[in-house]
Amino acid sequence: MTTIIEQSRTWQGLGGPAEWSQAWERTRELIGLRPDRFSDHDSDGTQEDGISALATALYITAREQRIEAAAVPRQAIDDLMDQRPGETVLDTVRRWEAHLENLGHDVDCTTDPVSARWRRLRLEHDPEDRSWDDSLARHGYGLTAIHYVLSGHVALVF
Repeated sequence: MTTIIEQSRTWQGLGGPAEWSQAWERTRELIGLRPDRFSDHDSDGTQEDGISALATALYITAREQRIEAAAVPRQAIDDLMDQRPGETVLDTVRRWEAHLENLGHDVDCTTDPVSARWRRLRLEHDPEDRSWDDSLARHGYGLTAIHYVLSGHVALVF
């Protein structure tokens, strides 16, 4: 059985900027501090999306602030994730996408690991697409799963 840490290497993809690799290493370090809070079975993709969103937030912040991913404070992640007054969740998704484009990523590129991960995070899981008896099915944008990883339930502290 693969562990969540091993799975995260697949989610990271191959290549990309050095800061992308550093962001994933920092993410693995953080989730490794709470192995009791992460299951190796991620049936609905919440962990994958949440962990990927954290790595993406660390990457965006590290690149924009020209700092190491390990130096990114939690407040910077919260600031990136928090909705602005009058902003919808879709606006937040578009804001993150603009950050990635400003960093030089073509978000539709199939060979860029950052863009590949982003395409999953910008996906909206529609509750209307689930079967009637699946009351635990995910809904909302993949990006919003970062709230799971940063919640009191998981309690990642950095």
